[in-house]
Amino acid sequence: MHKINRAIVLFAFGLAIATARADDFSDGVSYYEQGDFSSAIESFKAAATKGNADAQFNLGLMYLNGEGIDQDYKQALSWFEQSASKGNARAQVNIGRMYAKGKGMVSNHGIAASWFRKAADQGYADGQYSLGILYVTGTGVARDYNKAKELFQQAANQSNASAQYQLGLLYLKGRGVTANLVEAYKWFSLAGEYDDSEVFRKYVAAKMSKEDVAEAQALAKDWEPQKAAE
Repeated sequence: MHKINRAIVLFAFGLAIATARADDFSDGVSYYEQGDFSSAIESFKAAATKGNADAQFNLGLMYLNGEGIDQDYKQALSWFEQSASKGNARAQVNIGRMYAKGKGMVSNHGIAASWFRKAADQGYADGQYSLGILYVTGTGVARDYNKAKELFQQAANQSNASAQYQLGLLYLKGRGVTANLVEAYKWFSLAGEYDDSEVFRKYVAAKMSKEDVAEAQALAKDWEPQKAAE
């Protein structure tokens, strides 16, 4: 996985437990945090059947990961779709990832792109990042480094480390932007320990003057999401 030119492998299914807002849902969150996945499933189902989008999303994740129940991609997709229909951006991204990785269906990056776009249009960083990856690889959409840069920038402005890492690669390679080692170093620094950020940071530093490294470090130190988004 530690290579410059990776593609869809960058996608990862992350568990997210939303803030409790209803009795059954609250119980589900509590059971999950205690490691009682079977009880969590039952509570989330009760809330999900009442239309709770967060419960539908969490239930989809548990089916996807096989937590407290047999792994079932069909059920996962069904619950994600119900949640996504209510505008849940996390569910939209996870549907996109299922299509991108062929989880329970034939891989279809065109459909994946449409779901990532729904989430990206809501300003959701993971949706912006995931769609940006498709534009970099030209998978499911026409390759467009300028569009990828725009999407990564939007996600990076929300402190999304994966997008910050990708911005560093774009500035290093001069794709969608003019090659700029200071900017590349800055974004690799902001990405912290994500993936190969440290490796590339050292690689870029070896090609820079001490003054340029100092400038990049200062830019990274002074960077704030709110300022970058303005």
